[in-house]
Amino acid sequence: MKIDSSKIRNLLKKQIKFVCNKEMDSLKPGNVHKYSKGHGMSTKDFFKSSLIISKCLTKNNLNLGQKILSSVNEIQNKIKKNTNLGIILMLSPIVTVVQKEGIITKKKLLIKIKSLIKKQNVKNSIPIFKAISLISPGGLGISKKYDVNEMPKTKLYKAMEFSRKRDLIARQYCNGFEDIYNTGIPAYKKFYNKCGKVNWALTGVYLTFLKKFNDSHIVRNKGRKTATNVRKEAQKYYFFLKRNKNLNKIKKKLLFFDKKLKSNGINPGTTADLTVATLLFEIVTKKQ
Repeated sequence: MKIDSSKIRNLLKKQIKFVCNKEMDSLKPGNVHKYSKGHGMSTKDFFKSSLIISKCLTKNNLNLGQKILSSVNEIQNKIKKNTNLGIILMLSPIVTVVQKEGIITKKKLLIKIKSLIKKQNVKNSIPIFKAISLISPGGLGISKKYDVNEMPKTKLYKAMEFSRKRDLIARQYCNGFEDIYNTGIPAYKKFYNKCGKVNWALTGVYLTFLKKFNDSHIVRNKGRKTATNVRKEAQKYYFFLKRNKNLNKIKKKLLFFDKKLKSNGINPGTTADLTVATLLFEIVTKKQ
């Protein structure tokens, strides 16, 4: 069946804005959300960013690397803050596959994402390294062997492979988004069935990832020990959300955790990126 590229593009633009804006509606302790700004950024910055990336990531004439670099350049020019490098990196493979394949099952999307990332040659990988270098110098956890600031002459997959143990986004690029499929999607379904609200389901996804993995952004900025402490502490808030139904009580409890993290300059930014990707992965695929 022939894919209507215009229809798919318009659908994806709406869905990208939807997932980015819903993330702002969800209470994510330590990260920016509608209940509390932080780290020199507000929800307005992210709403503007979602408009930009919804246009850049869905351009039909760009490949994966060009979509990422185009988005980062626009963010740099118009927002002048690192609002969503991780979101761009996480959403772009999903969008690129759906534009080519149309609406497919989650399992097929997983296979196609793996294939897309492994197919990126040296030439196609350079714009991605450049984008990372522009907005996060020394930042994404690319190893010294493949320092993005020196524009490594290597394939994307190989560079990410050297960083997979230190960076959760690099890990997704290596395992083909398996953590989104195996951890994020089940958490979303579980908490959506519990709460019946997308924003609270995303809070559940966020806490699920936060209790399972050391957040890469925290590791880079505050060290592994702090990241491990946050991961352990997140477990009790995850179980509080899981076991309680009173959203006012949940909000009060999570805002206490939120204030504690922000007062110490701790931002689980990578966890938020995985949360956004989970929602897009869920809504752009066929129901199984």
